[in-house]
Amino acid sequence: MQPMLPPIPIRSAQKVRRRKRWRRAHLLTALVLGGFVVFLWRIVTHLRLKNLPLENRPVAVIDAGHGTMLAEGILDTGATRFGLREADLVMDLAERLRRALEQRGWVAIPTRDSAATPLTLAQRTALAQQVGADVFVSLHLNSSPSPSPQGVSVFYWHPESEPLAALLQRRLSQRLRLRDRGIERATFTVLVTATMPSVLVELGFLSNPKEAQRLSDPAFRAQAAEVMAEALGEWWAKRGEERR
Repeated sequence: MQPMLPPIPIRSAQKVRRRKRWRRAHLLTALVLGGFVVFLWRIVTHLRLKNLPLENRPVAVIDAGHGTMLAEGILDTGATRFGLREADLVMDLAERLRRALEQRGWVAIPTRDSAATPLTLAQRTALAQQVGADVFVSLHLNSSPSPSPQGVSVFYWHPESEPLAALLQRRLSQRLRLRDRGIERATFTVLVTATMPSVLVELGFLSNPKEAQRLSDPAFRAQAAEVMAEALGEWWAKRGEERR
């Protein structure tokens, strides 16, 4: 018979748990602060641009979904399937969209470009209002308990956002050969609280094996970003014609 090990004292076990919680909270705090520094840098850059003769440049706030801090220091990573995390993929997609828009003459500001953001959902649209954004685009991936659902959806709330939602839906489904699930009005916080045209894009289902494989491909995300940037440019040009 092997000798029995002495029981771990209750106080020692509690100290270990407290130490682990403290380390996790410390790490997440560092991530949030890092994201906040980058966030401030983006705002400063935008404000400097506003001092230049660039009045005709449209401004977009690009929101990579999720990345907020939940209860007990847990980071919201969105859907997780096949070893992929929604928050990571949409952050990469948002960065690609930002670059694609800036190459077309836009000023594009992300709500986060790290794993965590200090902004709540309502603060993300408040940021868009503060910088005078012309459009707010929130990027997400869909998920279902069943592996069968697939396709792209674009959501909006305010009627002025419907033309952009319809255009993005049409271009993404056609150019990327995704099932067209249509557009829909929805009371998502980032849509209801926005004061400018705003849309929420669900670019495929992470729970669908085939779509998950495509979403994991950087080339597919690059193509999706280009399609969205082109659609936003088309939408903006049409608004300019309507104003004239």
